[in-house]
Order: sequence, then structure tokens, then C-alpha cells
Amino acid sequence: MTASVSDILKAHRTHRNFTTAPVSDAILAKIITTAQHAPTSQYLQAYSLIEVTAPATREALAKITTRSAVATQGRLLVVLADQHRNAELAATPTAKRALTELDRFMGSVEDATLMTEAMVMVTESLGLGSVVLGSINNDTQAVIDLLKLPALTLPVFGLQIGYPATQPESKPRLGLDAVLFKDHYAEPIAYRTELTKFDARLHTYYQQRGSQARDEHLADMTREALGTAAKRRDFLTIARRQGFLPEIGD
Repeated sequence: MTASVSDILKAHRTHRNFTTAPVSDAILAKIITTAQHAPTSQYLQAYSLIEVTAPATREALAKITTRSAVATQGRLLVVLADQHRNAELAATPTAKRALTELDRFMGSVEDATLMTEAMVMVTESLGLGSVVLGSINNDTQAVIDLLKLPALTLPVFGLQIGYPATQPESKPRLGLDAVLFKDHYAEPIAYRTELTKFDARLHTYYQQRGSQARDEHLADMTREALGTAAKRRDFLTIARRQGFLPEIGD
């Protein structure tokens, strides 16, 4: 890796289309084994990865994520929150119970999230691109069934990796005044000026970008993003069905 961490993050793009150039097993292994050095809650490494190669399964996941490229382009991983492995290692019923409750459920989701971000950074440091697919949970139960997931596992993200076919523009980010507070949480009125400035930058970005230019504002995007909530309202029910959060029924 030659680029600095700062350079990699500043150059980040979400890539949704990839060339036909294959990502070798050696490169995929390097991405994963390097990313494994990311932080992990209580050193439980409570995540697992499934590479999806079967065409029919990839096609099904493409429909779930609403991304046709998922069916054919690049290499496709599903990142799991996984306490199944640790439950097998736990020596007592008390330990196994603790692994299923909220604290360790959250720990496994955090581990899966940190692992995903680490893989994105390693991928980009090697000159490849990626897209994180939160849309894998548009139909969580279907993914569980497709991948034959055991108890105490849940899909958190999909991750598609390949050689970028295009170079999207970099989206602006909120300024420091909107995300860094001192000593207590600041209500939006306190950083309204920064939000207004950011909205102007975002609006200009969407009007001037090379593909799919449109009239867009931050408030509109925030409201539009809420549309996915309806698809994922059953996530908690499915998590319990998978063996997590037994204390809710206590």
C-alpha cells in the first residue's frame, strides 16, 4: 500500500459498475486478511464473510438489492454478524446466553461494520473499487434462506469488489461545525449556517455532476432516505428468530 490512509479516505468513491477484469483470489485474500486487523469488540471477531459465486444466488441478491450489476460484476461478499462460532466455543449455557443478548448482538454488528469499512479501505488502496450494499437487508429473511445461515448469524452488508468501469465524482461532506461538538450535543439551530453552506455545495454538486444531474437538496435527500425503513421493519423480529435478543421475551 503506497497511499496514506488520509489520501484513501479523501479519494473514496462508491463504485457501482465494474469492468470484466477478474479480481484474483490472491487479491481478495489480501483484502480480507489485511482488514482483519481492524478493531474488534472484546477480540471476539464476531463476523463472517460469505462469497457468493452461484449465478442463481447472485441474481436473487441483485433483485433484493435492486442493483442489476450485483448479479454479474466483480466479486460479491455478504458480511455477517456472527455469534454462532463463539456460541460453539462457549463452555457454559450462561456464556452462550450472554452471546445472544443485546450487548453482544451489538458487538457482532459493530464487528461486521468495522470489517466492512476496513475492506473498503484496503480495496481502494490496491486500486480497486467497491460498493457497500446495505440494501442486502431489503429482504433479510430471503438472504438468510438463500445463504442457509445458521442461528446467531445475520446479514449486515453486501460488499461488491472489482475494477471500476467509471470514475464518479466525489460527494461533498458536512463541515466540522455540523458534526463536532464540545462538551454537549448541539441542536441544529446552533449550526444552521453550516447546514445552509453544505446544502449549497451539495446542490451544486448534483446540478453539475457528469451523470444523472438533478435538482437536489439535503432535506429532500433526508426524506427520500426514509423510504427504506418500511423494507426493514421486520429486522428485529428476524434477529430474534435467529436467536438474538432473548431478553426481549423475558
